[in-house]
Amino acid sequence: MRLILVRHGQAEHRGGEEDDLYLTEKGKRQVDLLGQWLAQHETGIDSIVCSPLRRARETTSILTRYLHVSVKVDDDLRETTHDLLLKLPRLVHPSDYGPHYYVLPADNYYQRFAEQTRRVLNRLIENPESIQTKVVVCHGGTAGTMVRTLLKCHHLDIWMHNTAMHYLTWQEGLWNLRGINYVPHLPDDMLT
Repeated sequence: MRLILVRHGQAEHRGGEEDDLYLTEKGKRQVDLLGQWLAQHETGIDSIVCSPLRRARETTSILTRYLHVSVKVDDDLRETTHDLLLKLPRLVHPSDYGPHYYVLPADNYYQRFAEQTRRVLNRLIENPESIQTKVVVCHGGTAGTMVRTLLKCHHLDIWMHNTAMHYLTWQEGLWNLRGINYVPHLPDDMLT
């Protein structure tokens, strides 16, 4: 199984609610470039699963022009409402490892958000030995938390550009991390 976690294209507020972000023209172009790249380099994509938020749905809509696969919306792919950098567990020392080396934020928000992403991951990887490639269109905080969950390293801050990909492959009982914040489809002037 392969998971390609994709962050939506660049978005902006046009008034209204927090969830009401629209892709900018640059964001639409970023997604076009991603769609072209995926169609050329990832011919085995079986499905797209996306967040219900507008910017992810718009991204998915553009991607389906290039990838003619089924689409499913999963509510657990919603983005966090908090700055996750402030909510991540902290290590006491950079080389320490294990649960007793963590300092957890008092409000337990990150643990609740990680459980949300764990639910969607369990649905995505019901059959990890299958020969499938799934594209997951979501948000930077959601994708980073999915990677942290799979690697069991919740003390990592993982940055992600718009339309960047995190590539993971499950094979013979191991997660193979093939790319983090991978953007081969974007020229430098399109990075946001």
